[in-house]
Amino acid sequence: MTQLKKLILIFIISFLPAQTNIVPEGFNGFSVSMKHDKNVDFFGEGKFFRSSFANNLSLGYVYNGVVSIDLNYGYSQFDRKDEYFIDENNSQTSGDNSFNFIDNFRVENRDVGDKGFSFGLTYFINESQTIFPKQLPINLSLGFRYGNSSYSNDDLDALNQDFYGKFYSLELGVYKEIETSANFFMIPRLNLNITNEKNIYNSFLNEDETESFNLTSNYFEIALPFILERASVGKPYFEPSISNRYGSTHLGFKFGFLF
Repeated sequence: MTQLKKLILIFIISFLPAQTNIVPEGFNGFSVSMKHDKNVDFFGEGKFFRSSFANNLSLGYVYNGVVSIDLNYGYSQFDRKDEYFIDENNSQTSGDNSFNFIDNFRVENRDVGDKGFSFGLTYFINESQTIFPKQLPINLSLGFRYGNSSYSNDDLDALNQDFYGKFYSLELGVYKEIETSANFFMIPRLNLNITNEKNIYNSFLNEDETESFNLTSNYFEIALPFILERASVGKPYFEPSISNRYGSTHLGFKFGFLF
């Protein structure tokens, strides 16, 4: 590989986003995890903990610490404001029920549920890789994710309105494995995720037709996993995290096993 190609590859890896999983160097096996995060408002009015939250269950397989595949099921609830207003140009209304079909619909509608499955594929470049002539100071990961979402709330039910979507994400992670003198090691990591959604709903004007809108969003996540090296079953790990999903801060906690 020429030096120019190596520089181009480094540039691409540095600016595409990824969602890094817990992968110690050379690990080969299965991973399972559960995660919960909560929307917090450091500078908001009144409530520090908002009603918004997200739950995620993940099952994956890692081959030799280089490639991983995973299947995720997620459920989120969004309720971040005390008062909501109708967008007259992009809403459907009937009686006391209304729903805004706009880019930031998760913010501008009350109690929006978001559930669905996603499939991810990630490639890891560890410090002792052979792509580059010198050892890297950090580990990198490059990934792709595809999934679907189904949205719900009381207003959508009252309006008899189906609202669903599909999405894909490009994912970049930067992480570092750190040994300690105790019976655990850490893998602090920084993720950048860029997601493109296509959200679909029943047409207001033409019966039996649908309308849609696209939405691109990105967020950073910082996490500090602690992996226990000695356990009766697999390697359990605990991971606190903080992220800025959909324009607000989320504190998260993940618990999982490496088998």
